[in-house]
Amino acid sequence: MFLEKISISGYKNFNENFEICFSSGLNVLVGENGVGKSSIIDAIRLILSEDEYGRSGISEKDFHRPFVKDSVASNKIKIVAHFDELSDFEEIAFLPWREDKNEARLSLVIDDTQNNRGRYNRKIWGGVSQSNPYEKELVELINCIYLPPLRDAEAKLREGRGSRLARLILNLNKEEFLKAKRDGKSLKIEEKVNSFYNDIVNDKNEPIFKANELIKNSLKNAIGTVFGQDTRIQFSETNINRIIENLRLFFFPEINQNGQEFNYRSLEENSLGYNNLIYLATVLAELRPIKEVESDEPEFLKILLIEEPEAHLHPQLQIKLLKYLQKETENSNIQIIITTHSPVLASAVSIDAIIHLSFSKDRKTIATPIRKCGLPSPSKAFLTRWLDATKSTIFFAKGVILVEGIAEAMLIPELAKRVIKKYNSEYKTKLPGTLEEQGISVININGINFKHFMQLFCNINEDSQPAFSIPLRCVGITDNDPPSNSTHLEPIEGNNPILQLVNRINKSENSRIFSNLKTFEYDLALEGGNLTPMIQIFLKCLDTNGPIRKEFTDYLEVKWEDASRDTKEIVAQKLLLRIDSSKIGKGRYAQELADLLLKDCTSFEIPKYIKDAINWVCEIKNV
Repeated sequence: MFLEKISISGYKNFNENFEICFSSGLNVLVGENGVGKSSIIDAIRLILSEDEYGRSGISEKDFHRPFVKDSVASNKIKIVAHFDELSDFEEIAFLPWREDKNEARLSLVIDDTQNNRGRYNRKIWGGVSQSNPYEKELVELINCIYLPPLRDAEAKLREGRGSRLARLILNLNKEEFLKAKRDGKSLKIEEKVNSFYNDIVNDKNEPIFKANELIKNSLKNAIGTVFGQDTRIQFSETNINRIIENLRLFFFPEINQNGQEFNYRSLEENSLGYNNLIYLATVLAELRPIKEVESDEPEFLKILLIEEPEAHLHPQLQIKLLKYLQKETENSNIQIIITTHSPVLASAVSIDAIIHLSFSKDRKTIATPIRKCGLPSPSKAFLTRWLDATKSTIFFAKGVILVEGIAEAMLIPELAKRVIKKYNSEYKTKLPGTLEEQGISVININGINFKHFMQLFCNINEDSQPAFSIPLRCVGITDNDPPSNSTHLEPIEGNNPILQLVNRINKSENSRIFSNLKTFEYDLALEGGNLTPMIQIFLKCLDTNGPIRKEFTDYLEVKWEDASRDTKEIVAQKLLLRIDSSKIGKGRYAQELADLLLKDCTSFEIPKYIKDAINWVCEIKNV
């Protein structure tokens, strides 16, 4: 049994009915800030009566209010949890919730009317009909634990009532403790602790005994035996609850090669990151089934909700933690749902575990499980391999520009500044002046494998089977890569495979492909007087002082903005060959050119296909 889907309306971010589907294992919610990741977690906590949420309850601010002036808040919160793949035992246990043989439903409705205690009226029921009786015991069979984003691991692990360590020990020995209580007998651990304490207190050679006698004698001498009271120094209560509540967890900074621990420290001396890991390990131990102990009690659904597991952890530990969580879902039958803003985690997790959250044009949240995007197996393998910490920013952006290489990745942001600036000047608008400010990521895919990425944003499968798509604007900027004899007068279509899919991609709502005449640098050189600064950058990078330098120095005498297209093509081809064949390389050349564009206000013309791509992804109108 696992939480397969949750539907939410009227609650926090969600006005109309919002649905999100989960898998039975690890689920990673990603997306920009404010899109509703935490609200989804809170909705799950609310309907499953998770401990901490049950105490805090509902407030007026939990009812959805649109971001519109004089808007009215929702008058009702409705949350519906759908469960799937019930075992034979769960089909019987959750019979009141059953919809179908392997499915169950739990519904919660909260009205915005308050009772005489100031609490909002709520109704909760299992199954389809509201008339079904609610049995709290069924909800309690589901073990739901929540770890907040700004968790105080040290406080949670500290000794005392409510200690996570105490809960773990109680849960591990629950049957034994309950049996002893029913039989009115002491536990072995209580007997051992009592015996140990009595030996210390009654030993005449120990300072506790001596102090006890001194106090009793002083009291007797002061007020006599008639008015006096007896005293006794002893340890506090020794029942099992008090024993485990006084246990304290320590850590060991080092473990030697023989596995022997030494140099222990208290949690106050540990780092925040490692305390978080210890806290998480304790919670997982509580959820993990105890296979060594035979029990007739069945294992029910266990859900672990974690917000920002990356808190206080360096990248290597983030990856190690995520791999561990994924393994736990497989080995211990725990459903884990986490939210993250970490590209490191997004790049390390299986792509099937990612659920992308984004806003539609009317500011409604849309959940897109990547596993339902119709990615063929080769594309899944490719994306899993290529989505490193840099490229995984694709899941946190408001829009995406896919480019072939490092040159485009460095220059496109600078070129975009000029496109946006010109538009703002001509149309008296105030669009954010950079791609970064608009939340648009430029992703270098290191090649022409656009097809694998595009399937995330539009359905380009040949079988045309229905598939989810991330509802963000995604544009691919690619080279035509034709034969060398292709010219502007006689263009030849290149062999770039993505060009065969342009018609299908460009008919979709959220994806476009834009291509050039030949290659990126070549097409830049053909525009206006761009050859002048581009030759200057080449000469700056050139480390020889022979005929090549002289040839290109002479080219600087040409007024390139007035030169013919044919002349530009000849020199552009020569320049591109020199950049490729020399020790310069496209990466270094692009970096120097980007620095020039950043520092210098020199006129630099931008090819139409690049302007079209930037205008489209930035949703620039009137162009």
